[in-house]
Amino acid sequence: MKKRLIYFLSKRHIRSAMAEAWAKKLTVNNVQFISGSWRTNQTPPFVADALHEYAMEPPASMPATPSQALLNEADLIVTIYDSSSELAPGFPDELREKIMYWDIKDPEQSTEEPVKWAHYQEVCDNIATSVKGLEKVLI
Repeated sequence: MKKRLIYFLSKRHIRSAMAEAWAKKLTVNNVQFISGSWRTNQTPPFVADALHEYAMEPPASMPATPSQALLNEADLIVTIYDSSSELAPGFPDELREKIMYWDIKDPEQSTEEPVKWAHYQEVCDNIATSVKGLEKVLI
């Protein structure tokens, strides 16, 4: 049986990295999770800090840059964006049925450190809940 490929994608490799880390905790078989970004592959230290709160590590693999081949290969593309500050990327019509959108705040929109840290924790919680909901789709 071929492994299904789930690709988490966000503007910066922040929310998609968190989603990949949470997804790897799911109890699903024959599924591979990867993450990437459509703009910046930098992963700020707050990502690791937020995941460490749950005794998790950020993904060790490099972010996967979206390419037509990767988008075609993916069985599900979870696009994570903040509708208050970002536009979700457009995809070709032939991919429409395998695109899922999650509207989750970009924690980097906060500028003050204590507020930014609180937003990272909130985003991590929101992503955990969204990933848990994804488990029902994958089983």
